[in-house]
Amino acid sequence: MGYTQDILDEVRKQLAPMDATLTAARDRRDLVLDAALAFPGALRTYPAGSIAHRVANDDTDADCGVVLDRRSFPDLGPDGEGVGPKGILESVRTHLRESMHESSDDLMFRVTKRAIKVFFHDPLWCGTDPTVDLVVALNRLEGALWIPNLEQDRWDASAPDVHTQLLTADPANLRRTRARVIRLAKGWNKQFTRPGLSGFNISALALQSVEQGAGVARSLTEFFDFAARDLQKRRTPDPAGVSGPIKILIDRGTVVRRLKNAARRMEDALENDGDEKTVRDALADVFHQYVDRLPNTHSMGAVAASLRGGNSGVAVASGSITVRSPLDTRKSLKNTRAYGGRTSFE
Repeated sequence: MGYTQDILDEVRKQLAPMDATLTAARDRRDLVLDAALAFPGALRTYPAGSIAHRVANDDTDADCGVVLDRRSFPDLGPDGEGVGPKGILESVRTHLRESMHESSDDLMFRVTKRAIKVFFHDPLWCGTDPTVDLVVALNRLEGALWIPNLEQDRWDASAPDVHTQLLTADPANLRRTRARVIRLAKGWNKQFTRPGLSGFNISALALQSVEQGAGVARSLTEFFDFAARDLQKRRTPDPAGVSGPIKILIDRGTVVRRLKNAARRMEDALENDGDEKTVRDALADVFHQYVDRLPNTHSMGAVAASLRGGNSGVAVASGSITVRSPLDTRKSLKNTRAYGGRTSFE
């Protein structure tokens, strides 16, 4: 194993959330799910989102859902009498407030477009304060779920529980590699002032592109290449085949260009895997907030790159060739922690 994988491991360590945050997010999610399951007419609950999928970076607010028994609510949804979700969400919110009030006096329950967001107002020692998003869902006669769209008081088809099953299924080595690729790709995406892809879109693309047997470095390269080619043709389909294609957050051309550049620089790193400076230079172009470039060295790859750009980037010092690059004096932005403690690094 060369430098590429080692440096990507360094990036993953920087992206990894604190164990205390993950534990609190899961505990708070389970507390909300226990209360939701006690709602009269509740059928089952499920975990969802980045915490359940084991792909969380800084997105450590826990997603989950409660599925209502249609026999108790025959009027709700397109498979019933068409009644929208506003009334039932308010009923569930009232139930949560009443049943969870003993947990804390500071709990707050806010209805959003899709869910009931629970605020705990109880920051951890590391400064985080995870919230929980509870989706109130109905079983669809055609399979999967109906989930709320409060902006239009309607129910939309979705399959968050199926997405969790897909992303956490065996074999274990494929699941781990895919999760690491997703976390790295999400970290890459969040570096931009305007990220182009949602975390769900990245996960859906990884489900298509990551194959068993390839390492993280090669799989991440293939992810960027596949995502660029696929998004050039179409929006990413729902992995469960239930809802419509996933929305791109900005214009498609910009996203495709970003992905192509990342794939090219990842390939450069792998092709020069034994040359630390060349690898770091390539990966610094992909993960500029997380990877530092090395000081000037005698790397043949760096010399060749400078010569291609003109001899102003090369000087002779002490009888040897030295590469001068203005990038070497640029300070990289880094994710720093203002506290100690373990992090989750799968």
